[in-house]
Amino acid sequence: MDKCAVMHVGRKNSGFEYEMVDRKLRTTEEEKDLGVKIHQSAKPSRQCREAATKANQVLGQIRRTVVSREKSIFLNLYKTLVRPHLEYCVQVWSPYTQKDKEVLEKVQRRATKMIRGLGKLTYEERLVNCGLTTLEKRRCRGDLIETYKLMTNKEVTPYSRFFQLAERGGLRGHKYKIFRKSEGAIKQRFFSSRVINAWNELSEEAVSVETLNNFKNKLGQIGY
Repeated sequence: MDKCAVMHVGRKNSGFEYEMVDRKLRTTEEEKDLGVKIHQSAKPSRQCREAATKANQVLGQIRRTVVSREKSIFLNLYKTLVRPHLEYCVQVWSPYTQKDKEVLEKVQRRATKMIRGLGKLTYEERLVNCGLTTLEKRRCRGDLIETYKLMTNKEVTPYSRFFQLAERGGLRGHKYKIFRKSEGAIKQRFFSSRVINAWNELSEEAVSVETLNNFKNKLGQIGY
């Protein structure tokens, strides 16, 4: 019973009290579920800070214990040990404010600057040199990949749980174009809303490929 709590979400929420087995459940502003901090405001700021802290700690351990700063070695360490902390379950808590986005991006800025010979280059130049993209672009790529899997029935969950296909009519674009619903501010931040523009802008050729690997290759060709 002590593990159960009520979280009131939304400005218009009435904040009712709830009981279970004649005991009133406590209310909470924030809970942790499978390692992800969920706040009643739906703002992921706390999760962003914790993810960045963990990633920076690992990056510091690498800096102190690994002598080599060669690009191939350091990038493998970064991708294997550091970046996963910045992307764990990120589809659930993807940041939407510039402040929160920058909290995560600073970790990759720091990591790429530690590579031998790249310290004096701009961040954009370091990304090109390392074959990386910004973390923001990687998050969008992840959203697009999940959408492709849903729309092409490569997931057990039906796409109708998340999306509504747009009426074809005279619309331009591909056959899997998604209709944007009129939703509240909080829902607009969810995966099912934030991916719509990027997904609808893809070409028919990209969304019609038969395999996930081919779709990933198509994304790579357009900069994702």
